[in-house]
Amino acid sequence: MLKLNINRQAIKILSLHTLLVLLTMFVFTACEEEDNPVNPPTEEDQTIVEVAQANGNFTTLVSALQDAGLVDALNAEGPYTVFAPTDDAFASLPDGLLESLTTDQLTEILSYHVLTAEVMSGDLQQEQQVEALAGGELFVTVGEQVSVNNKTAVVTADVDASNGVIHAIDMVLLPDSYLDVVGIAQKRYTLETLVSAVATAGLVETLQMETEDGYTVFAPTDDAFAALPEGTLESLSQEQLQGILTYHVLPTKVLAGEITAGTVTTVNGATLEISVADGTVTLTDQTGNTVTVTQTDLEGTNGVVHLIDGVLMPGS
Repeated sequence: MLKLNINRQAIKILSLHTLLVLLTMFVFTACEEEDNPVNPPTEEDQTIVEVAQANGNFTTLVSALQDAGLVDALNAEGPYTVFAPTDDAFASLPDGLLESLTTDQLTEILSYHVLTAEVMSGDLQQEQQVEALAGGELFVTVGEQVSVNNKTAVVTADVDASNGVIHAIDMVLLPDSYLDVVGIAQKRYTLETLVSAVATAGLVETLQMETEDGYTVFAPTDDAFAALPEGTLESLSQEQLQGILTYHVLPTKVLAGEITAGTVTTVNGATLEISVADGTVTLTDQTGNTVTVTQTDLEGTNGVVHLIDGVLMPGS
């Protein structure tokens, strides 16, 4: 009888000990699971905005998105590609510029950094023009690094998000309407020869000036310059180059809808003949050469740029 009581007591003690061990294991396991969840969130589970918030290098961008009311849009399904300026990129803007923007202006600029498709760095061609969410084109080139609009470098590519991808960039991108006519040309890889010639001729500061009437620039593309006889540009003095380039500029801003047939006087002082037929504008220079306007109304802060498929030559 005594033996039976001892066994029962031992069983009670053993059961109590086992229960305490199991409780301890349960509490420890629960705490461990809370500290180390089985499926922690990854970038692929976070939206573009959430990835930017967690990153730490995009605090100004996230704040600007909130001010512009674009957070919900970039939390949507997408997919999107965002060229995301880093905090250093925003810090390089002129003091007070960001704060001076209206909500509409901020929205336009930020939307200019967004594509309505997911484009990974491996999908890029050597050169491409892509349409931004805000409208207007982004000019992307691939060389030793990926650059956007000829000046802005991609510093970190292919940051995945659940609704697209982020490419971090080192400068803030601006639509044409925030640039002068020189800046409009500089961002386009199809106008590199013109940009170089303007610099060689010492005309950059002149064409960046704000004037009462603005400028109209008929801008020959790289292909237009390439069609000139070999060595033509290199054989010109700076004064001759200035004469040719200023022959492509009118001393007033004329949008496509305002162009009419007739004779106009250029900044060079020489005249140019304009013809309009079936919606196509052609220009005839003093040597009898005729070129066609291929793209119109790239409008900036001090004028407008129209692209042409040939180089105009003054008679002298």
